[in-house]
Amino acid sequence: MKETLILIPGLGSTEVTWQHQTQHLGDLLDVQVLVMDQAKRRAELVEALLSQAPERFHLAGHSFGGWLAQAVAATAPERVSKLMLLNTYARHNPEHIGLLELFKENLHQGLLSETLDANLQNIIFPGRLEDEKLVQPIQKMLKGFPPASYEHQVQAMIDDYATEDLLPQITCPTLVVHAREDNTFPSAELEFIADQIPAAQFTIIEECGHMSPMERPQAITALMRLWFEG
Repeated sequence: MKETLILIPGLGSTEVTWQHQTQHLGDLLDVQVLVMDQAKRRAELVEALLSQAPERFHLAGHSFGGWLAQAVAATAPERVSKLMLLNTYARHNPEHIGLLELFKENLHQGLLSETLDANLQNIIFPGRLEDEKLVQPIQKMLKGFPPASYEHQVQAMIDDYATEDLLPQITCPTLVVHAREDNTFPSAELEFIADQIPAAQFTIIEECGHMSPMERPQAITALMRLWFEG
């Protein structure tokens, strides 16, 4: 029987984020994508995920998904076999919280599309901003995400932003992945996460921005195959 791998997408993201991984890891794992947008509190999102997950499972999260995955692994360490955290954060960051507050304000003003257009340069490797095969699916996914779901996810991060106190409670083997050109979360933040988790390793994806599962899908899938199979 295959082990289950649960994948959590980032803010405003869906199963589209993990399309390559879902298609190419099915021979090894029972891959499930869970979009976590049911509540405005981190603890409630953790509870919702654990209620849907099997008794034991592997877990990977990107960005917002990585933030939530940290809390899941710390809350139920006996249930998470292995963990992968991609392009995410842990420490309190007033600047990023301010950006989340601004995003929420723009959302309330009906400026979602304009905000996402302006932010595109921050989430994709600069050399691929003209790559329509990459950009169009990302923009379609983000612009199609329900405003109420954005509201839930953003408020959850604002209210329970920092996870650094949870990191020592994560006991499973963990792979922390940074993308070299990520303009959202710097290498130092991912290295901090890896340093604070007792059984963590750290790696870097080159020529890649914040949206690593979609920008470098083959590389992320290969990392997952090695990590969760080994």
